[in-house]
Amino acid sequence: MNPISRPKFTVAVLAGVVFLSGICLAGGAEADKLRGNRVGWARLKTPSEYWMRHSRSDPVLMNFFRDNTMLNIDPTWYAADVEKMDQMLAYPVLFSQGIHMVASATGRTNLAEYVRRGGFLLIDACCHRSITPNDDVFLQQQKDLLAKILPEARVVALPPEHPVYRCFFPIPDGKPPHTFYLNAFDAHKASFGLHGIQIGNRIVGIISLSGLQCGWDTSVKPPGHEFPCMRILVNIYIYAMLQGGEQTENQPVGISRPQLLFPGR
Repeated sequence: MNPISRPKFTVAVLAGVVFLSGICLAGGAEADKLRGNRVGWARLKTPSEYWMRHSRSDPVLMNFFRDNTMLNIDPTWYAADVEKMDQMLAYPVLFSQGIHMVASATGRTNLAEYVRRGGFLLIDACCHRSITPNDDVFLQQQKDLLAKILPEARVVALPPEHPVYRCFFPIPDGKPPHTFYLNAFDAHKASFGLHGIQIGNRIVGIISLSGLQCGWDTSVKPPGHEFPCMRILVNIYIYAMLQGGEQTENQPVGISRPQLLFPGR
């Protein structure tokens, strides 16, 4: 990978630059010609038995990316072992069921190094109450581990006007959709917005208590609920790709970011 200190890609957002409605609606080979470099979707493999839960439906998410953006995203999901730095560095964004399960020194060191080199963590709590029995505890577990491995980071609640809620799809009221266990509304869970993992001026990760992955999988949910879950995920992914890592003498290799092309919104 080539060393970088800022994102090495171009985002076209103005109508007329990339958004050629006829071609985009036509799709197929003509649309594929406009796509940028191939990007991949990877889950972080941790000691948790649930690290790949809902992965069977990740191709549904990948197809949504391809149908609604010009991202050249691989339809296959991949695994990046937290114990293997080379696997982690192959992906600018890593999806995780929770990093609090990472107990080994190697895994924790790799997580910190991955973020410092420009990688982005997306942590999403499963809505199943046997997996995430308490959302407040889950959030605190993420904060506790981050404080140990990235003392320079802080976890902040993202305000409704944050760009992640409008960088591609407009998210109503700046609130992420929530998937509720057995579709039973939980007012406390619904009160959670997204939390950012911030180092300096850069957001290096996002923590979600929304159960977004449960939304695009086959969980019990309202009809059509998968679409708002996938829309906010698209926003998070694109926002993540806009974040650049800082290169230092001790971190000579950064995460390479491919060119992103997508229609203006």
